[in-house]
Amino acid sequence: MAVPWIPSPWRAVDALGRLLGIGSHDVVLDLGCGDGRVLVELARIYRARGVCIEIDRVLSNIAEIRARLDGVGDRIRVIRGDFFKVNLSEIEPRPTIVYAYLFPSILEELAPKLARELMCGTIVVSLDFAIRSWSPIFAKAFVDENGFDRILWIYVVGLSDPEHRRPGLTNHWHQIARNFTIRRMDISLHYLE
Repeated sequence: MAVPWIPSPWRAVDALGRLLGIGSHDVVLDLGCGDGRVLVELARIYRARGVCIEIDRVLSNIAEIRARLDGVGDRIRVIRGDFFKVNLSEIEPRPTIVYAYLFPSILEELAPKLARELMCGTIVVSLDFAIRSWSPIFAKAFVDENGFDRILWIYVVGLSDPEHRRPGLTNHWHQIARNFTIRRMDISLHYLE
């Protein structure tokens, strides 16, 4: 399925970094990363590592060049391919955060794969479009540099996805809580135990 590239606004990257307390402990996976701007900025400003999956040869080349020119080429890996065909469970090091700026229909098609192939506790962030079959734990509204209203939808694998959101279906609360403790987010998971 062809997905047009629409670049993420710069304020989305800043909001993402600040909201999640992204740091050197994080590996951010960008699904359909385009020119790599999100990962390059997160690596440059917040010292995060990143994995970019981009199907377009020109855009993936631009992402690699941009990372090298900005001095973060050693912290960003570009995978040229279709994110539906890449086994996310085989990406090393394992992503702590997944970022997607994709159409709702693509997000819905992608949701079962994310639940199946990502570790419990992995944070999934979608810009502008909600994953309708999942329950967000948080949504952050902001205005981008062009004056447009935007929303970052925040989900957690093992908590937001339908297979796991019913009490008693997972024994992975410690992984979920650990990911939030590291980033000092103010959410409490003690009621789930």
